[in-house]
Amino acid sequence: MASVFSFQAVSDGIVMNFREGSTFGNIKKAVGLHAAEASDFFTGVNLYLNLSGLELAFEQLEELMNLVKNYNQVNKIYFTAKKIETEEKNKESTSEAVIINRTLRSGQRVKHQANVVIVGDVNPGAEVIAGGDIIVFGRLRGVVHAGAGGSKEAQVAALMLDPTQLRIASLIARSPDDSDSSKLQAERAFIEEDQIIVEKI
Repeated sequence: MASVFSFQAVSDGIVMNFREGSTFGNIKKAVGLHAAEASDFFTGVNLYLNLSGLELAFEQLEELMNLVKNYNQVNKIYFTAKKIETEEKNKESTSEAVIINRTLRSGQRVKHQANVVIVGDVNPGAEVIAGGDIIVFGRLRGVVHAGAGGSKEAQVAALMLDPTQLRIASLIARSPDDSDSSKLQAERAFIEEDQIIVEKI
């Protein structure tokens, strides 16, 4: 499965990049397996399926769409055959993401030179450091540092954004003391005019 596609974080969602030379049969099998194993993976986000130049008939696109529908509560689904560019100048941050399929508990630390995707929560006392983006499909309540190599284009997104400390490049922010951590509300944090901005997704 991992040899067929990789993930890339963009400003308004996640791109599933299929590798050049992949056959429709391989794509169909990989998407079917991933949707069965991680049906909540794209909850609340836009999903871009990048076919990397592969030409599909209408019936094949329809078949692939029916498989993608097995993902729960995806916001919007797009098909594309073009390379999706990011504005990041740091080559390391455009590398393939590492995916952590578990909750990070207090004392645990994840560090990766590119993007980090966590399917689970980041509990208080846990720490995530990434050269690129940090995407959390769960509650983010620990310490995170995106753009650790200095990239101000990096961002942090989570289904609930309530970090102990949030850092992007050299800028630092933390959640307000009166923040409501009782309900899920997908948000992302990014740098704009040398300030960390938080907005709903």
